[in-house]
Amino acid sequence: MRAILIMAMTLMALQAQEPTLTGGGGPPALRVHGAATVSAQPDQAQFDIGVVTQAPNVSAAVSQNAAQTNAVMNELKSLVSGSDIKTINFSVNPNYQYPKDGKPAIITGYTANNTVRLTLNDLSKIPTVIDAATKSGANSLNRLTYLLKDERSVRAKALAEAAAQAQAGAEALAASLKVKLGRLLRAEEGQPVVVSPAREMILAKAQSTDMTPVSPGTIDVHADVNLTYEIVGEQSVTRTDTKGQR
Repeated sequence: MRAILIMAMTLMALQAQEPTLTGGGGPPALRVHGAATVSAQPDQAQFDIGVVTQAPNVSAAVSQNAAQTNAVMNELKSLVSGSDIKTINFSVNPNYQYPKDGKPAIITGYTANNTVRLTLNDLSKIPTVIDAATKSGANSLNRLTYLLKDERSVRAKALAEAAAQAQAGAEALAASLKVKLGRLLRAEEGQPVVVSPAREMILAKAQSTDMTPVSPGTIDVHADVNLTYEIVGEQSVTRTDTKGQR
C-alpha cells in the first residue's frame, strides 16, 4: 500500500513539471496602437435665450412672461426657421424674504422663467439674432456652443488616420524586429471623443451687434485604434510544444 502511494506521488510530481505552451495557443502576433486627432471648423451654433419676469402673484408673472416671450419668439422666427427654436424650460417659482429674527420665510412675489434653445446654421447671424432677442425682451442668454452639422465624416477621418498610424507603426516595428507581418487578425476601435468646450456669454455684454466677437476656435475629434497582425516568416517567433518529448 505504501509503495502504491509513493508511485502515485512521484507521478504527480512529474506531471507538475511538464512544460506548457509558450505561444499562447495561437499564432505569434504583433499588437499596435494608433491615435489621431482631427480639427474642424464649427459650422453650427446653439445657445439658450430666456425671458425672466417677476410679479406679485403667479398669474401676473405668467401673463407678463407670456407676452414678453411671444414678442421675442416673433422676432426670432423672422430671422431663423421655427424648427430651429425649441422650448427647453418653463418654470414659476416663489420669491422668499427671510426675516432676521428667525421667523418663517415670507413670499414676496413670483418669478417666471421661459427658456428656448436656438440652433443656427449660419454663424454670421449670431450677433444679429442676439441683438434682436435682447431688444425684443430676452434678458437671459447663455450656453453658446459651437457644433458640427456633419460630425460623422470628421469621426470617420479621425478613425482612418488612427488606423493608418497603427499600420505604419506595425510595419516599422516588424522591420526593426526582422519579422514579417501576415494577416490582420483583429481591429479594435476606441470611441471617438468630440471635444468642444462650451462658450458662455454674459447678457450685459451682448446688448447690440457691436459686441465683442466670440471666436469659435476648432472642434477636435480624437480616435484610437488597436490592430493585431499575425507574424509570419522564418524569423518569426514560433510556438514551442514539448509535450511527449520525454
